[in-house]
Amino acid sequence: MLLLMAQGLDAQVLPRVPEYDVEEKGPPAGYIDVAALASNALGEFGDLVGVGGGVNLSAKVFPIEDFRNVRLRADLGFVIYGSETIPTCLTDPCRVMADIETTNNIFYMGLGPEIVLAQGRLEPYVYGTVGGSVFNTESGLKEMGDSERHFKTNHLTDWIFAWRAGGGVRLVISEYYLVDFGVEHHGNGVANYLTKGDVIDNPDGKVSINPRRSEANLLTFRLGMSFGIGSHISR
Repeated sequence: MLLLMAQGLDAQVLPRVPEYDVEEKGPPAGYIDVAALASNALGEFGDLVGVGGGVNLSAKVFPIEDFRNVRLRADLGFVIYGSETIPTCLTDPCRVMADIETTNNIFYMGLGPEIVLAQGRLEPYVYGTVGGSVFNTESGLKEMGDSERHFKTNHLTDWIFAWRAGGGVRLVISEYYLVDFGVEHHGNGVANYLTKGDVIDNPDGKVSINPRRSEANLLTFRLGMSFGIGSHISR
């Protein structure tokens, strides 16, 4: 009887536990950066305009996945380096008032490599880009207390080739969230531009502009966040 029971137990097949693929979220496929800028104009340009502010957007991908310290970087941003607001009457008598707002802007874009020098809690990096800058001055009518301008008029636009070189350090909160501190030199070369007071209202009601031409380089200081996008799934 004991022999028969032992043979019966040997004949039983225990059910197999199904095997599942375990998916783990890998490193980001790229990064998107959003940063606020403070600008400091250089040389003769700096003597005329001083400091300004703006916004920078960057996108970074890895051309070679096995070398994640090397990235391809695309930048897009703008700097407002001067503005002027003049109250005006829209009716006679002056029962309806508004502001004429004039802004001096630089829009820029660039593409180039970025190299992360070390990885860890802190990520120092350097980069360089080539692209273009657009110097633009325009005026618009804005209701008092309103942020939107109407009836915009362009006074000057100058497109130029430009290069940029910079660096900084990122504080790694996680692989997908980093705080970014950086500085960048904008090599705009010689440009045509306007500054505060160069759009002149004449007594006869006409408007004159006094364009300037010089080297228009500047430094920008950056504080922002870097967000990982996409992911590589490992099994």
